[in-house]
Amino acid sequence: MKPLFLFFSIILLPFFVYSQINKTTWVGQNNEYLNISKKTTTLQKDTLFYQYNVVKYVKNNYIILSKTKEEVEFKVKYNIVHITKDTLILAPVGYDLFKLSEPNKLNQYIFVNSMLTYKFVSFYYETSFYNFDNPKGDRLKFILYIDSAKTSRVVIQNESFNETTMYRAPVSKKEYESLIKILSSIDLGSFPEADTVIDKKSPYEILEISYNEQVKNIGGFNRLPAVFADELSCFVCEYIELRANINVPFGWRVWILQRKTQSK
Repeated sequence: MKPLFLFFSIILLPFFVYSQINKTTWVGQNNEYLNISKKTTTLQKDTLFYQYNVVKYVKNNYIILSKTKEEVEFKVKYNIVHITKDTLILAPVGYDLFKLSEPNKLNQYIFVNSMLTYKFVSFYYETSFYNFDNPKGDRLKFILYIDSAKTSRVVIQNESFNETTMYRAPVSKKEYESLIKILSSIDLGSFPEADTVIDKKSPYEILEISYNEQVKNIGGFNRLPAVFADELSCFVCEYIELRANINVPFGWRVWILQRKTQSK
């Protein structure tokens, strides 16, 4: 049995390592946020956000990234010096694409799993908009609240007719992990606070996240990088649809898309 276990361990190790580097958000010593997927890699520091193409990945050996600037493609190899579920150490070979920070004296970037630095408390999202699917133009309000106790509350209100329905339900392990993965994949603290005064006579968004003993009022999806905004807005939309057993009005999706497009 032991030789058989060792055989399968050797076979599955490369897959595990790639899965780990692919599914983890890595936080650098200078608060850089690194996300590596099969096709692209993103790096954020403060409000700066860069995206690179993944040219090649070789097990736990190295990764080659590329960036095109002024029609010239730069390819850079990063040796994977060390990787576990909690730590990733990269060393650039030659030209360095990671210009958002400085490597250490050994010319290495040391990253840790973001889950070691992120403590989630609660998530609150509220939006009010006109339902373009209804010729009467009903004004709808959606509220989604999720906390660290894995409880959730979905509120759907037709403001035109003063009708309110509330749904309470526990958050599944998969849903909870998905939300935490999204929220921890970016440095939320680097983005400025939203205006506290909201004109509730017009369509609006409120996005408030409590974590690491602080409450961050983002304002809305349009204030975040597009990739992150897409993932978070899809999560919110699908969660509301599932809990309330409804199809979210197409008008809301259009409005969200327009706001994100305008923010680019």
